[in-house]
Order: sequence, then C-alpha cells, then structure tokens
Amino acid sequence: MYATREDLIARFGNEIDQLESMLSTTNSIDEAIRDATEEIDSYVAVKYKLPLPNIPSTLKRVACNIVRYRLYFQHPTEEVENRYEAEINYLKRIADGKAVLNILNDQNQVTEEKPANAPATMPIGSTYRGGVFGDATLDKMPSIK
Repeated sequence: MYATREDLIARFGNEIDQLESMLSTTNSIDEAIRDATEEIDSYVAVKYKLPLPNIPSTLKRVACNIVRYRLYFQHPTEEVENRYEAEINYLKRIADGKAVLNILNDQNQVTEEKPANAPATMPIGSTYRGGVFGDATLDKMPSIK
C-alpha cells in the first residue's frame, strides 16, 4: 500500500477521524486505502514493474489525496475534488510516459525504472554519426543542379 492511516492523519489531521465517524463500517479507511492502491497500480503498472522496490513520496501524496476523496463519499469539497483530479491527471501522465517516478535503488540513488522492452534513445544534444542510406544508394540518386 502506498499510504497508511497514520499518513492520512499526518496530512489531514482530525479531518480523517471526522470522515471516519460518518462512515458505516469500521474498516472503511482500510478499504479506501486498498481502493486507492488499486487505482494507482492500474496507472503505474503501465510503465513500471509492480511491486515497486521503494515507494516514492509522490505516490504517498497521491494515495492520501485519493483516499481522502473516497472518504468524502457523498459531497467532496471543491478542494478535495480538485486534488483528486490533479492526482489522476498525474497518474495518467505516468502511464503515458510524460512523467516518471524517481525510485530509489539500493544505494539510495534516484533511478528511473523502465520496462525491459523500452526503446533506446539518444541524449538531447548528441549527434547521430551513422547514415540512413549507404554511399552506394546515394550514388544512384539523381543530383539536383
């Protein structure tokens, strides 16, 4: 799971207790956390192998905002709804490859985890020295005079 009840309380304080008191079951926070985890996994799994070796703090924030939104099951405030939509948009960018998760490796260095079948790319500013066509093919092309 990307967040815990303690993470929610640390971020939102007594609001979590108030929301919990309005819910019918005692496991509602755990259920909301599980639902948020599954929702996050559905986006993250597109680009990253699950389970992640380490949970980036950005995913903890995302999970907390999604859980909070889910706890407001009837009438979320505008702020809660805006945060939820922003987090979903962020997850969509991760799935589209427009945003990356910085995952710490064993040496606490930030690394980007890519799937094994990711295409090779060249760094920006590098020059490609190979030719698309060989000299023999270019010699057959008509010249413009």
